[in-house]
Amino acid sequence: MKYKAAIFDLDGTLIDTANDIKFYINMILKRYSFPEISSDNIHSLLGGGLKNAITQALAGAEKDEKKIDLYVKELINEYFKNPVIETHFYKEIDTLLEKIKQTKIKIAVFSNKDHAITEKIIDIIFGTKMFDIVRGSVEGVPKKPDPAGALLIAEKLGFSPEEMIYLGDSDIDCTTAKNGGFKFIAALWGYRTKKQIADAGADLFISKPLELINFFK
Repeated sequence: MKYKAAIFDLDGTLIDTANDIKFYINMILKRYSFPEISSDNIHSLLGGGLKNAITQALAGAEKDEKKIDLYVKELINEYFKNPVIETHFYKEIDTLLEKIKQTKIKIAVFSNKDHAITEKIIDIIFGTKMFDIVRGSVEGVPKKPDPAGALLIAEKLGFSPEEMIYLGDSDIDCTTAKNGGFKFIAALWGYRTKKQIADAGADLFISKPLELINFFK
C-alpha cells in the first residue's frame, strides 16, 4: 500500500533533545535543592511529556502535586526561552523530509511536549513551512498513548489512519499508533531499545531515516 501522509514523533525520532531537556530539568531540580540527573538517566525520562519527566526525575522525593505543578510550570517557562542549545536533527532526517515533500506527501509532527515549545523548536530547526501540521500537548486533549491528538491530525489532513504512517521511537508511540489505527514504524536511532518497542507490539523497524521512503513508493 502507498501511504498518503505521515505523523512523526519529535524527541528521539526527528531530533535529539536529550541534553537540552536534561539541562532544564537539572536547572529546576537544583533550584529546589533536589539531586540532579545524569546523562545516563535522561533517556528513560523522555516520551511522556515534561511533567512526567520531572516527576520521574524527582524519584518520589516530592509527592505534593501542587509543588510538582509549580516545578513543571517553571520548567516549561525556562525551556521555552531557549529550547535549542544542543538540540539537533538526526542524520538523514533533513534529506528524508525533503524527499517526502517532493512526493507531495502530507507530514505532521505530534509530541507530548508542550505545544508552544514544540512549535518553537520546529520553527528554529526546520522552519515554518516544512510540516503541514505541528501539534504538541494542549490542555483538553489527552497525551499519548491516547490517540486523540493523532486522530485530530488525520482529520485535519483529510486521511484515514489506515492511509497514514506513524513513525516513532518509543513504546508510547507504538501504543498510540495502534490505538488510533495507524501504520506504526519504529525508529531505532532514538531513546528506546528495539526490545522495548517490540514488547509494545511493534513489528516494523527501520535503522536509518531514509528507509522510510520505501513505504511511500
